Amino acid sequence: MERRAFGLTALYSLAALAVPLESWQEIADRGRRARGGNVAVGPREIDAVRDMLTVFSNADERFGGGHARLAVVQYLTSDVAGFLQGRFSSDRDRVAMFSAAAEMTYLAGWKAFDSSLHGLAQRYYVQSLRLANEADDRALAGFTLRAMAHQAVDLGHGQEALQLANSSIEWSKGRTTPAATALFTIVSARGHGATGDSTRTSAAIRAAEAHLADASPDDEPTWIRTSGFTETSLASQAGQALRDLGDLPAAEAQLRRSIATRDTEAYRRTHTLTLANLADVQCAQGRLRGAVENWNRAMDAMAGVQSGRASAAVKNIRTRLGSLGARLPSFAKRLDQRAAAFAKGTTTGGQVTP
Repeated sequence: MERRAFGLTALYSLAALAVPLESWQEIADRGRRARGGNVAVGPREIDAVRDMLTVFSNADERFGGGHARLAVVQYLTSDVAGFLQGRFSSDRDRVAMFSAAAEMTYLAGWKAFDSSLHGLAQRYYVQSLRLANEADDRALAGFTLRAMAHQAVDLGHGQEALQLANSSIEWSKGRTTPAATALFTIVSARGHGATGDSTRTSAAIRAAEAHLADASPDDEPTWIRTSGFTETSLASQAGQALRDLGDLPAAEAQLRRSIATRDTEAYRRTHTLTLANLADVQCAQGRLRGAVENWNRAMDAMAGVQSGRASAAVKNIRTRLGSLGARLPSFAKRLDQRAAAFAKGTTTGGQVTP
């Protein structure tokens, strides 16, 4: 909030790109009235928050968590906070607004996570849980617990990730949909993989696939549709679980399946990370040429993506290649030089186009 002017400018710029001018003007006017206090909050205000949530979520998937992160915070702590303090037309509207606010807070946490601001991400996640519980939206609370599990396993805390993933399943039981259950279950597979339990990892992957097969996209909550959780995403998470378990051929098959079926433009960040994971698995199997090819594809896809996780993937390239010693083939040396140039650019704070 100390950079309020920057955040506000980014917010208006992003909205102008993605929302028709007349719609944006109405959204902005409603937010200003909310900040003034004593506003009656109803369906139009709820729709305004959900419209902005769609804009921010779509941009996040394409450009990464570092893109317009402060704009999300600005909108959340001004307009959305104002709506929560308003007078609600009905209890139904109050519940809907608190759910929308929980989703926006989750997105702020997810963007912080993707920017490698892990302590900040955790604080947003906890606040999102509080808002979801205030709305008695256990499915949405499970979605946030799943994100906390994802963060934990990525940071190397397998047991904690498993506990959080299981909590997401238990907390939302009987209150959620097949695709949401599949999402929570596949993250539990990541926890089992990280803790070396091959039997439970395989069982969780099969269970997630079965739940997703029962899903009807039109009946899923907005946060499932916005996050793009499909068979493509499930395969990516399954591949990572199997990688952590040490089953590299099976991991490669799942990651290839994910890459082949993804909308690469709409989900550029995830495509980048999946390519990098595939390359890492290939390198671990001694197939350096294929790994270098996919690492180069990942860096091509990073153009314009501001993501701490993507930057970490580039750092991993240098670590992997460095571990192979000085006698690298020329095609691997060229990749190492490219990764070094990328790392230098991100370290100095510039936005790098590989």
